[in-house]
Amino acid sequence: MNSLTGKLAGVYVGSRKGEDKTPVEFAELIADHGLRGDSHAGRDPDRQISLFAAETLREIQNEGFEVSAGSLSANLITENIDLNTLKPGARLRIGEAVIEIAEARKPCRSITKIDNRLPKRLFGQCGQVGRIVKSGVARVGDAIEIMI
Repeated sequence: MNSLTGKLAGVYVGSRKGEDKTPVEFAELIADHGLRGDSHAGRDPDRQISLFAAETLREIQNEGFEVSAGSLSANLITENIDLNTLKPGARLRIGEAVIEIAEARKPCRSITKIDNRLPKRLFGQCGQVGRIVKSGVARVGDAIEIMI
């Protein structure tokens, strides 16, 4: 997976912190804020949006973990990009929206609620968090471009 383009495999929004996120066909990404209607929007300037790799989700499901994309508390599920190797400052374009990676996502309490072995299993493979630097709508199936 050394691709500079991938695909948006899922979009998830959660109205209440700590609860599963709900799959939607599209979401509005608002610069300097987050996803419209998401509980994490507007709380932290560097943690406006979270991303998780579909490949990692499939791996842990195949290992027997009973986990869904919505239960991981991620907003965007990516496919066919090396999400976990992106460094802070890397930018992703999805439609008109641009996301700047702020830091690697660390396993949180919501993941522990699924299975207490998950944090250790996902260490270094829990995706990324970032800020939205340009607003736009992200739709399931959209191309994701890594901007170099």
